[in-house]
Amino acid sequence: MSNNTLNTAPPPPDAPLNTFYEVIYHITEVLFGISVASALLTIITFTIFARIRTYPIKLIMYLCITICIGQTAFTVAISNPSNIIDNTSICVPLGAVVHYFLLSNFFWCFCIAFNFYQMIVKRNSGTRQLEKYYHLIGWGVPCISVMICAGFEKYGRTTRDSSASCYINDTVFVFATFFLPGLILLAANAVLFFFVASEIHGTLAKAPDSEQREKTKEFRVLISIFVTVGLSWIFAFFNAIFEQIPVLNYIVLVLMTIFTPLQGFFIFAAYCLNKKVQVNWMTFFSRCFPCCAVEGSIGSKQTTGTANTRGGSTAYSQTASGNSSNTRSYASRN
Repeated sequence: MSNNTLNTAPPPPDAPLNTFYEVIYHITEVLFGISVASALLTIITFTIFARIRTYPIKLIMYLCITICIGQTAFTVAISNPSNIIDNTSICVPLGAVVHYFLLSNFFWCFCIAFNFYQMIVKRNSGTRQLEKYYHLIGWGVPCISVMICAGFEKYGRTTRDSSASCYINDTVFVFATFFLPGLILLAANAVLFFFVASEIHGTLAKAPDSEQREKTKEFRVLISIFVTVGLSWIFAFFNAIFEQIPVLNYIVLVLMTIFTPLQGFFIFAAYCLNKKVQVNWMTFFSRCFPCCAVEGSIGSKQTTGTANTRGGSTAYSQTASGNSSNTRSYASRN
């Protein structure tokens, strides 16, 4: 919503509503910034500390790349600066970048969800061999939609509710090349999440009493998987579906504003806020700041990191060995 809409005199009857959307817009900008910074920090963390970077974490790093570029481009595309919106040579490629990386986000979420399914449900220890297919899907398939829109010259200035942005300027193409593929991938991720969650819950239910954990910890694990596979995007799709139902639309819009832009932050919280990563960072900074030094060597910390970490990264990789105790460790140590 542009500032000109809010500055008209006398104020229009829906001025409070305009203010609401303006607040939502600025909150979204802030949350996108937090998400991008968190995703970037996740990439930096597992780039520096290669010894704790497992194969599943590599996939999550690729997802973080799509978050960093896609959300940054999206923020610029909707920021409404006239020198960008009215400049075709900038607006057209910017719209294509937004389209590509948002779609790539969905496809990488699907690859990660499928990897969860293979490791936890199918007990497949050879998922590393699937990485080349993940790259083909995550980076290659979105190119098809982008080339279709570019071929029909559908990128450029798009205006809605007195605000302009750079994106796909044809509703039919938005539905066919973004909304529909995203919705299908989201549904597939939801099905895979259901099987993974059922496996984790069922395995814990059959475990001895001494190995079972509180429901809150199981809930924390499922939430981390839920966000990692991109299911928080469901609120964005609900917002588009229920757009014409005012009260419900406002509720879904608030939920979308809170959860969808923070995907990068939730990934950072799930995989970086644990003792193992903390020890590595403290050891790293202790080279310049001795006060950050930790007792014992980093090697011993990394050896025992599986037992100590509360994040999802180590436990995620453990499930590849193919027995039920590993599934229990994934669920109980998060």
